[in-house]
Amino acid sequence: MPSISISSGLLQENLNNQFTSFATHSIIKRFWEKDHTIWRSEEVHKRSILNRLGWLNSLDLMIANVDSLIAFGNEIKNAGFENIVILGMGGSSLCPDVCRATFGSAPGFPGLLVLDSTNPASVLRIEQQINLAKTLFIVASKSGGTTETNMFYQYFYDRVKSIKNNPSENFIAVTDENTKMESIAKEKQFRRVFINPADIGGRYSALSYFGLVPMALIGMDVKKILHSADEMRKQSQFETVQNPAAQIGLLMGEAHNEDIDKMTFIISDEIKTFGYWAEQLIAESTGKEGKGILPVEGEIIPQSFDINKYGEDRFFIFLLLEKDSQKYSMLQQELSQKSIPYANIILKDINELGSQFFLWEFATAISAIVLKINPFDEPNVKESKDNTVRVIEEFKRNGKLPVNNSAIVQMPYSIYAEPEYISKLAESSVSTLFKKHFSGNRSEDYIALLAYVDQNSENEKILYTLREELTKKFGLPVTVGFGPRYLHSTGQLHKGGKSNGIFLIIAGDEPHDVNIPGEVFSFQVLKNAQSLGDYQSFADRKSRLLYIHISDDLSQGLKQISEQIIK
Repeated sequence: MPSISISSGLLQENLNNQFTSFATHSIIKRFWEKDHTIWRSEEVHKRSILNRLGWLNSLDLMIANVDSLIAFGNEIKNAGFENIVILGMGGSSLCPDVCRATFGSAPGFPGLLVLDSTNPASVLRIEQQINLAKTLFIVASKSGGTTETNMFYQYFYDRVKSIKNNPSENFIAVTDENTKMESIAKEKQFRRVFINPADIGGRYSALSYFGLVPMALIGMDVKKILHSADEMRKQSQFETVQNPAAQIGLLMGEAHNEDIDKMTFIISDEIKTFGYWAEQLIAESTGKEGKGILPVEGEIIPQSFDINKYGEDRFFIFLLLEKDSQKYSMLQQELSQKSIPYANIILKDINELGSQFFLWEFATAISAIVLKINPFDEPNVKESKDNTVRVIEEFKRNGKLPVNNSAIVQMPYSIYAEPEYISKLAESSVSTLFKKHFSGNRSEDYIALLAYVDQNSENEKILYTLREELTKKFGLPVTVGFGPRYLHSTGQLHKGGKSNGIFLIIAGDEPHDVNIPGEVFSFQVLKNAQSLGDYQSFADRKSRLLYIHISDDLSQGLKQISEQIIK
């Protein structure tokens, strides 16, 4: 089991009161009995809560079927497949992506790639890395109707069909029972269909078939992952004082209620991608009803730094491998001296990440009890989807996408905003416009960079460097989201959480578009429709938002924008 400790800081009294309250009202016992009233008692919430607690027991099903999963992994390896490609979004793709980056493939097993972007460049980049005939595609969708996943499937099924008589032997599906995708998979006679328990939500699905099938296919030690997770599950049944997952959940909730709502992750390099899995879990679960815990992951934080440069709205989570256990000891001492809360989690090895998937699912659900919200719904995610549908319908009618109001135009990029917001920012120079836009309230606001660009190493470097510069310049936490992935994760927090976000959407035209078989729109049209649909969701809320469309080279445009912002 991992070593877990918590420094409560100024929250100590709050947490003591919560420990007493949880014991008095038997909250942990009722949690495991699936008593929905510990979150919300209203009938409208009852169904969504009771239909989303299957992750508490899904480990039993996975442990019972682990040998079958391992055998399937060996079958695919022995069949000569060279690559596995996940076609998915949000919860169905992020856990496999963490496994890809953290564990890689065992000797002799196929490599793993993840496609969760409608950017044409992303689709082509994946295709260029694989031999279609020797690639197994996993169509992963809980609902079986996720637009992006279906478009990925239509494209790659058509591509494999163009070179093979039986393309279906290159496809498997992971989905719920009685979905459209299950019907397609059976009709097309996919190589295999894994039916996931219907009472598990996407972001709580890491330890179900959505996470474990890809793990088995790349030769991970699935039994070690499941054992680690099961040990944490057992510990999570104890009363709060012996229950580290519950304690971290209470820390999250009480920190939020004291306006310390920026949860900053500091993670060992070898497991750093775990941060963006945790980000989508926490943001989508807690960002609603004007509340929300903002996960800040991926920041470059030195072993010792000036705490005073940061606002008073942060608490910290250290998730470290044993070899790094003392790396941030000076920083932790400084946090303790200033009564800033933090949790310190030390893993013996990377296989103990199994425990962390369960811990953070449990902790996030506990934090929602403190916040008095339903952690299992996502009321604002559908809104951006509906807006995208409306934009696509307009494209079908008119043959072009709608045009936003223009705030300022400067080739090779154009900046858009709502007229009311433009009037607040009107300035003669672009750099001054950006300065006014990003100047927020310290210890309250945050900045979100939302980029509809290919998540390649060059674009990541530009955006992550910009994030660090923005934090230095404006003193605010900055998150980076790649579209449309973030729509299925932090997008819920952006719309349903507090009104403390400052947003910059970046989109643009790719040099090479990709048509979608059976559709009148391309991946480029779909991507830009999604960015415009999201723009409308922000605009309806009168959010602080700028939208930039890059007309020419996207990477060059990103560099120019970055230079203007940090002048």
